[in-house]
Amino acid sequence: MTEAEIGGKLAVLRDSMDKLAQIPQGSYEEFAADFRNVDSALRRLQTSIQALIDLASLTSARLGLGTSSTSRELLERLESAGALPAGSANRFGPIFGFSNRIVHLYDRVDERIVFRVLTEERADLDALARLLVTALQR
Repeated sequence: MTEAEIGGKLAVLRDSMDKLAQIPQGSYEEFAADFRNVDSALRRLQTSIQALIDLASLTSARLGLGTSSTSRELLERLESAGALPAGSANRFGPIFGFSNRIVHLYDRVDERIVFRVLTEERADLDALARLLVTALQR
């Protein structure tokens, strides 16, 4: 992946995060009252998380950590190599797993969980992005 491609992933991530911040988050009822909020949150979370997975994969490749069979394993390898702080796989693993749920179990996504991720875990997306950018710059 070239520097331009990395920049593209980061641009997608920033754009999605900016748009996630515009979705009503005052209450679950307000959020769920309009299907567009849920649909938009799902799409923007999916693209944000996928951009992070792509950046984590690139970081792993640059560090010579080999390929991982799961996104959780990817985080574990980065953590073991010191590219991510201790506890990162436990902290960020569920977020990566949520992306799989959106894509593969789309008919069973609980809107309350979407709202929780949007309102309580979105900051973790920013935190992981900062950690991965730092690791890529080493």
